[in-house]
Amino acid sequence: MKKQRNVNLLLMLVLLVAVGQMAQTIYIPAIADMARDLAVSKGAVQGVMAAYLLTYGVSQLFYGPLADHVGRRPVILAGMAIFMLATIIAITTHSLAVLIFASALQGVGTGVGGVMARTLPRDLYEGSALRHANSLLNMGILVSPLLAPLIGGVLNTLMNWRACFMFLLVLCAIVAYSMARWMPETRPQGAPRTRLITSYKALLGNGAFSCYLLMLIGGLAGIAVFEACSGVLLGGVLGLNSLTVSVLFILPIPAAFFGAWFAGRQNKRFTSLMWQAVISCLAAGVLMWIPGMMGVMNIWTLTVPAALFFFGAGMLFPLATSGAMEPFPFLAGTAGALIGGLQNMGSGGLAWLSAQLPQNSQFSLGMLMTLAGLLIVLCWLPLASRFARHEPAL
Repeated sequence: MKKQRNVNLLLMLVLLVAVGQMAQTIYIPAIADMARDLAVSKGAVQGVMAAYLLTYGVSQLFYGPLADHVGRRPVILAGMAIFMLATIIAITTHSLAVLIFASALQGVGTGVGGVMARTLPRDLYEGSALRHANSLLNMGILVSPLLAPLIGGVLNTLMNWRACFMFLLVLCAIVAYSMARWMPETRPQGAPRTRLITSYKALLGNGAFSCYLLMLIGGLAGIAVFEACSGVLLGGVLGLNSLTVSVLFILPIPAAFFGAWFAGRQNKRFTSLMWQAVISCLAAGVLMWIPGMMGVMNIWTLTVPAALFFFGAGMLFPLATSGAMEPFPFLAGTAGALIGGLQNMGSGGLAWLSAQLPQNSQFSLGMLMTLAGLLIVLCWLPLASRFARHEPAL
């Protein structure tokens, strides 16, 4: 009975996080139409994603400690209410500035999903079961970015870009109702109520936690910068239509799905899986950068390196998240907040930086993805050294 309850909770969690994932990518195929309708440049529309990622990250720093104090359920419902209000604003606006504000407010709402994606599995599992649960969760979550651009491309073709936000509003309402009706409280009973500063100090003072955190930042940042640039490069530079852009946009995502599955195999050593993940991310960045330096860009030079990076990141997310969360059962909300918050703030910052760089080739994209891969490798090296000396790295 308990096992079935945990599976049901993971399914509800997938739906919760899917709202935030789809809000980030559903309008990618419509960027050119959004820019034309709002009378701005295509590059300026990238500010919508950057604003979303930044607030999505910052809000998690507050949701996590709050969830440790008052519980998971009320925090989730509050976040969903904020998201629905923001989405209504996005549907009705005719100003890019207001749309960016609405996107930022959406990020504030869905930040709760980012925290719970790391907190609830720790409430329910530990040890190798936690890694396996995180792997399954990431596989489920990856379905939403796979579907979102396709849905967005169809909605934009049949109606307009505002229909993408209408779809998000309906989806969020369904998810909020389901969570309110069926989700129980999972906060551990008897968990101590430590002060916020004390909790953050304990987490950030742990060297292994900080290394895993920086690796997760690098993994999501590499994905975010590809998502931010791909719509402009495929639609604006290569001149492909929105449906074609949506199809090409999702091509790398199955690789992340496979990476998450690959990382969840319980008969494989943690260190071996981690080495495969970090090397894949760095190699992908270099492969994306080399054609840019040579002035070459086509759908293959964009999607093949992206698929390799997505595979590495798909492995990295459940592995590094489990490594970071395992030692902190009573600080799961706060630990999840730091991981999700700083991870998305870092990726939002890199997406913003990409919008400031030239968008007429894949040079800038490759450079930023290579930097993300280097960060991942450099943070893994001290942890790998601990494992090599047979010392605990958690």
